[in-house]
Amino acid sequence: MEMKSAKKSGAADSAAGTTRKSSGVHGTNGILVAKVSPAASEIGDARKLSRKYNLSNEAVSRVTGASPRTVSYWNAGTPPQRSSLQKIREVTRLFDALAELIKAKAVGPWMQQPNPAFDGSTPLQVIERGETDRLWRMIWHLREGNPV
Repeated sequence: MEMKSAKKSGAADSAAGTTRKSSGVHGTNGILVAKVSPAASEIGDARKLSRKYNLSNEAVSRVTGASPRTVSYWNAGTPPQRSSLQKIREVTRLFDALAELIKAKAVGPWMQQPNPAFDGSTPLQVIERGETDRLWRMIWHLREGNPV
């Protein structure tokens, strides 16, 4: 019964479970309201890393743990797998916090520069080692006005 209602609302999954359609919903005042499908927002999350933060596919690959080919697929419109989506959201949250301190387009280049706060490692290397808490600690200190 749920399958029939899903088809009526316009949500359709392919055999692989990756294609979803958006549907329109009539609001209480009879105006057609666009409803964004989960797939569209997932693609937007993946593309945001590349576009908003000036990151190469290789850098997105490194911070998410996905292959460069997979990142290319995301940028072409293929929604990420659920396992990758969680990592994309974690990294996006971190980059959003950094963008409060520096320009969003400067985040990508900053990620690839050695930083004395990380013992000469780049922030990208720190993320790859699973030490994002070090970046969050740095963000907290900068927000509080403390030297890093």
